[in-house]
Amino acid sequence: MKKRVWTFSRKLLALCLLPMVVVCALVATISTVTLRKAIEEEIYSSLQIVAAAVSETYTNLYEGDYSVDFVGKVRKGDTEINGRYELIDAIKEKTGYDVSMLFGNTRLITSLKKENGARANGIPTDKAVYARIEEGKTFFLKDFEVVGNESYVIYEPLINSDGSIAGAIEVVTPSASVNRMISEQVMEIVIFALAFSVATAIIVLLLSRSMVIRMGRISRFLERLISGKLDHEPHVKNLKVQDELGDIYRNCVKVQDTFKEMVREIKLSCDDLKNAADKFSDLAQNTTDAADGVKVAVEEISNGARIQADSTGVAHDNIAMISNQIGLINKEVDDMADYAKIMSGKEKESEVIIGELSVSNDHTKDSVAKVAEQITLMSSAVVNIKNAVEMIQAIAEETDLLSLNASIEAARAGEAGRGFAVVAEQISKLALQSNDSGKDIERILGEITETSEKMVSVMGEVRLNMDIQQKKLEETRITYQAVAEGVDKSLENIGSIREKITVLNSSGESINDTVEDLAAISEENAMAASNTMETAKHMSDTMQTVQKSSKELLNLADRLQEVVGSFSV
Repeated sequence: MKKRVWTFSRKLLALCLLPMVVVCALVATISTVTLRKAIEEEIYSSLQIVAAAVSETYTNLYEGDYSVDFVGKVRKGDTEINGRYELIDAIKEKTGYDVSMLFGNTRLITSLKKENGARANGIPTDKAVYARIEEGKTFFLKDFEVVGNESYVIYEPLINSDGSIAGAIEVVTPSASVNRMISEQVMEIVIFALAFSVATAIIVLLLSRSMVIRMGRISRFLERLISGKLDHEPHVKNLKVQDELGDIYRNCVKVQDTFKEMVREIKLSCDDLKNAADKFSDLAQNTTDAADGVKVAVEEISNGARIQADSTGVAHDNIAMISNQIGLINKEVDDMADYAKIMSGKEKESEVIIGELSVSNDHTKDSVAKVAEQITLMSSAVVNIKNAVEMIQAIAEETDLLSLNASIEAARAGEAGRGFAVVAEQISKLALQSNDSGKDIERILGEITETSEKMVSVMGEVRLNMDIQQKKLEETRITYQAVAEGVDKSLENIGSIREKITVLNSSGESINDTVEDLAAISEENAMAASNTMETAKHMSDTMQTVQKSSKELLNLADRLQEVVGSFSV
């Protein structure tokens, strides 16, 4: 048996402790808040008393108003009070509170110490705090940082006789000590609550133990009842217990006694039930066997009639389908004949077009040959022009050389050869221009030659493609001739198919009439056999239900005997 984690005693303990823990937590929280509030109120009163005492003391000791000169010396009336720390040091020693006197926004007389031990004179306070001081009202701050420490602080304004604010008295006590005191007192409350919870848990465990023992006895008693053992002797002590568990135990004893009487009576009735069930089962078996024989015979007749009706119906449907298909085939044959005639006409037109293409292809080949011949002649002419240009360039170079010599001779002739020199210069320019023109013509002739060569190459490819096209046209002509022969043959076959379809259609109509008569007869036979089959089946189902019920009754009697036999009384 799997070990239980949450036993009754643990649940009872949790039921008692959980509210107690919640209450203890609430008490601790409320106590902490209340205690902190009370202590803070006490601190506020103490700081207020100290601040009022310091203010009253200075008022009684020194007459006049407070003032601070330009070098930072503090006076009250005519008395300089700088450096007089006896009063605030005495208060620090007796109360533990630090006292400072602020003039303007700066501490000028204070018992506060820096980290190095020096007095915190000259350290300003917060501007927002001083703004509240200037309002002339006493106020209290919690967890306010003063010279690096979180503190409780009260500020008592110093008001002169003319109503002006000279500064304030600042009384400070660190927050850490107060928090430590509150934590110690809260810890005492928590320890008390824990001790109370532990004591309660022990008491609950002791009380639940006896309850668990009695529940264990009740559980074992019920386990014996579940297993069919009705001979358990009751525990006298549990019968005398006057609580809810005692009532449950006494009721269990009553249940056992009631079960004993019921089992005795059921055992007596089981034998009679088993005998009656045996007889009823035999009778149902015999009737069922007879009904099954009738059912089988009628089922064979019904199946034969149904098969015949189905076969006739299928034959009728097939013949109707054949008739429809013959009509469709006849229509398709007509369409095919029409298409064959159209194909025959198109084939003749295509043959004419192919002939025309062949003639056009021959003319194109002749034209390409003529173009190639003209390109060859043009290439020869280009070569002749190129030779002539080279001759012109040679003549231009010689002319240029002669004009140069003429210029030299004209220069030697002096004034008499000046006109000759001008002519020689013009000749030289003409020679140069002729030479440049010859070069341009030579370049153009080179481009023409290159283009001609490419054209000759392209013409060769065109001629080759024309030869291939001519072969394809010849092959197409042969193919169309074969198609024409096939179309003519198809027209002949279509006529033959039409004649056979006419004969087949007449035979199908005759067979269809015969099958319709046979289908009507088969349908009537099938309907009669089906009605007979339904009646036989209904009778067989009824007898099977009766037989099944008798078997269930017999099984129930056996099971009841078996169950009753498991009880020990």
